[in-house]
Amino acid sequence: MPVRTIRLIPSHAIQSKARGGAADGVAEISWAIRDDEDAKLPCGFGTWDEAVCEPKTLDYDEVILVLEGSFGVESSDGKRVEGKPGDVIELCKGTTVKYFGSKARLFFVTN
Repeated sequence: MPVRTIRLIPSHAIQSKARGGAADGVAEISWAIRDDEDAKLPCGFGTWDEAVCEPKTLDYDEVILVLEGSFGVESSDGKRVEGKPGDVIELCKGTTVKYFGSKARLFFVTN
């Protein structure tokens, strides 16, 4: 496979789909660089509005930049953080989390 040095992902190539593990409300994910293409830094956008999320144990590190609304994460040990536009949330591999938010748009990177 050739080594990539630079590329553009046009906006029309970024498709939204329902996020698994969430019910009610809106929970969508839009991969810009998919996690199944052996990328070093998979990333994308998310939309979250009042969806109920099942707990999930992360098998990756994640950084989330809140773009609009409010978005938060609660860990299984009870720690809870909630970000507003411009805030960054860091999540560590192995942590069990539940996401929550209202009218949120976000950008995320996983590794």
